[in-house]
Amino acid sequence: MPIEQTEVQAKIMQVLDTITEEWDDDLDEEVTLTSKLVEDVGFASIDFVQFAVAIESEFKQKLGFQALLMQDGAYVDDLSLQQVVDFVFTRLNADPVAEAPVPNAAPKESNVQRIESVEDPVTAEMVEEFRKIIRPCAPHSVPSKKNKPAVFILSPPRSGSTLLRIMLAGCPELFVPPELHLLSYVDMKERLAALDDEHNRHLLEGTIRALMQLKNWSGEEARKFSKACEENGMSCQAFYNILQIAAGDRLLVDKTPTYAVNLDILKNAENDFENAKYIHLQRHPCGTIRSYEESKLTRMMPLMKDSEFSSRALAEMTWLTCHQNTLKFAEQVPSDRILAVQYENLVKQPEVEMRRICEFLGVDFNPEMLNPYKDQDQRMTDGVDVASKMSGDLKFHLHQNIDPAAADRWRQFYSEEILGDVTKDVAKRCGYDI
Repeated sequence: MPIEQTEVQAKIMQVLDTITEEWDDDLDEEVTLTSKLVEDVGFASIDFVQFAVAIESEFKQKLGFQALLMQDGAYVDDLSLQQVVDFVFTRLNADPVAEAPVPNAAPKESNVQRIESVEDPVTAEMVEEFRKIIRPCAPHSVPSKKNKPAVFILSPPRSGSTLLRIMLAGCPELFVPPELHLLSYVDMKERLAALDDEHNRHLLEGTIRALMQLKNWSGEEARKFSKACEENGMSCQAFYNILQIAAGDRLLVDKTPTYAVNLDILKNAENDFENAKYIHLQRHPCGTIRSYEESKLTRMMPLMKDSEFSSRALAEMTWLTCHQNTLKFAEQVPSDRILAVQYENLVKQPEVEMRRICEFLGVDFNPEMLNPYKDQDQRMTDGVDVASKMSGDLKFHLHQNIDPAAADRWRQFYSEEILGDVTKDVAKRCGYDI
């Protein structure tokens, strides 16, 4: 039965109200259908994605927002609320066999100027200053007994780790929950204190979602259990053990990009787990920088938001610091327990890479690993309450297939000459021909 445009409009306005009511700043003017989401409401690109995911959750249907939000490989500059309503109305009432057109085509990011060089390339001295703003990691005591083996995906943010996680979740021999954010902390009380604020609270949800999946609990039941662990100061190693026991014979895989930002966090994995394995996920630095800037990550990271460095420099230094740490850590781990994987290969030849990863992990390759957009509930791509609150890359929801073009899209916007010499050196160590 066709849905009326007035109903579509009302639901979308409600979704927008829910998203914006969580922001610090009150809107200066009332939002109407003519309001521009960037100019008038204050959207960043990540807000577009959250908005799209929340709308699809509201209507319980994939709508193909990629067609509206991206033009020529780049996010649109802006959209009116009316354009969003028209798009959703058209898609909901379209012939399911045919591809619905994009109504009132959104403005494209026009006249993109490829940046060939920068005046302030990243230097080793800048990286040392950057490292000073990274939160220190409290040392873990030596446990009386290590946990059984687990797998850790090590990468900077915006490296494709969400895609890799969800692909791995297609293997029945693995348990691959959303970002757990456990390894960085001594106990659950410290973890809560570090993450329970307006910018980071959603990072607490990965463990909740994992408990829901493993125990068949509701969100309320999982939160109640987690709260008890926090109040009792349960060690994060013990909480990992709870997850591993509940997972049975499945191998736990933890994908949390913030681990690689601090070498001491990586050492905790060796301290707390028996023969842990590591996937060193790499992506060309320019690809990571482009994704980082596009997603406006600095807005969600207060320490970096107040930094004097540009967003581009912050993105490059995050990439550099994480890979410097991982490469140094790899020197301390037996070579048969760490595997380097390039994002570019993952999206261009996914079966080859997934078979290689499965061999490394000692599990059987499953063809379902190549279809990450299937069985979304089992792969835990939703949040505890709504999909727009999942931890990880929300842009995953905009796609319907693995996109090989994503590997080199950054070349429209950057030359490798924007990179500092220290970054180029590390990129070469990761196998990139720069």
